[in-house]
Amino acid sequence: MTAPFFSVVMATHHRPATLARAIASLRAQTCADFEILLVADALDADTAAVVARDLGPADTFLKRTGANGPAESRNRGLGLARGEWVVFLDDDDSFEPHHLATLRPYCERPEARVLFTDITVVTEDRAQPGIPELGRQTSALGSSELNSLWVKNFIPLHCLAYRRSLLQGLAFDAHLASQEDWDWLLGVCSRAMPVHVPGGGAVMHKDYVNPGARRGQQETSNNTTVVLDFLHVYRRWPAPTPELKAARAGLLQGVGLALPVEWF
Repeated sequence: MTAPFFSVVMATHHRPATLARAIASLRAQTCADFEILLVADALDADTAAVVARDLGPADTFLKRTGANGPAESRNRGLGLARGEWVVFLDDDDSFEPHHLATLRPYCERPEARVLFTDITVVTEDRAQPGIPELGRQTSALGSSELNSLWVKNFIPLHCLAYRRSLLQGLAFDAHLASQEDWDWLLGVCSRAMPVHVPGGGAVMHKDYVNPGARRGQQETSNNTTVVLDFLHVYRRWPAPTPELKAARAGLLQGVGLALPVEWF
């Protein structure tokens, strides 16, 4: 079987309506040279129905065991990927139809290793039939200072694309309650810094109306936990310059934690 150009790794957890939307956004891609690797950490009847209806013969579905959380699901999906390039898509986000087609010519450049696109943020109400859209705003991420990634993340996971050979030995940390996407990205940055691709079609969907509708608004991601996870990420991936060390120290000092610059 010929390997696809893209492997799209998806993690899902009890979100059949948004999962169906995410898969539909992949089926609408104008570049169809991809496989879907969908990993669920829990399975209900509605999610099973979406999987049976919407996945194709070239796609893979896995119901894994173990603790809930997207990190290990992404790791399992990544381990099954056959594509030359890997992208991630959570079950509550989506891609505009041109997204993979926009990425591909940049991916085909011999020097390309990690790419990132811009982001459109859509606010919505998931408690209403059809999940009505409340508003949207597009951000041009290429205008941000790339080295600031060592201080705080500004690139959503599904904006990124990676040459799969670059990722050997990297994994998402399933022990982190938050910031695992950023921790992963800094591991990638230690090997190659991402290059901006203007435009793209990555869409992040957010529900501010219904508490707990999106991961990151849950109790496991409270302020104390986030600060502890920042500390963990900082220790794992030291800042490469004195200026970035100082920026890290200043960020934590802003939340009441004073540490010497040398610590970072």
